[in-house]
Amino acid sequence: MLDYFYRLLKENNLRITPQRKVILEILYNCRGHHLGAENIYELLTAKDNDKKIGLATVYRTLELFEKIGIVSRLSMENSPARYELVMYNKLMHHHLICLKCGQLEELDDSIAEEFKNRILEDKGFEVADKSMKIYGYCSNCRLS
Repeated sequence: MLDYFYRLLKENNLRITPQRKVILEILYNCRGHHLGAENIYELLTAKDNDKKIGLATVYRTLELFEKIGIVSRLSMENSPARYELVMYNKLMHHHLICLKCGQLEELDDSIAEEFKNRILEDKGFEVADKSMKIYGYCSNCRLS
């Protein structure tokens, strides 16, 4: 599966550096999680590797990966952006974000599709692209 991402780098005339490779591996191994640059950096430094990668390199690499479509950046209201690997075989999804603890939960695209169709029907507005972030309180924070 990582070969697909290496091919994307090559198609964009980018080298597969050791830093890019290890950051891609972390993103791939953490599929389904939404990692901040600091999380990735912590995982890099926790690994027993000879390559020293700075936090600035992590940020630059994530920015580059976003630019060529390898990662999706999720901007957060009061916390740093989080990133996830764009899986070409995975359905589009949206996010439920807890305002108290910052927990992220993925929301299936079928619910958003119903919403999109409703907007077209009610307002005559055709949605070309949709990415929803719904803010509220998770079950743990709601009960505390």
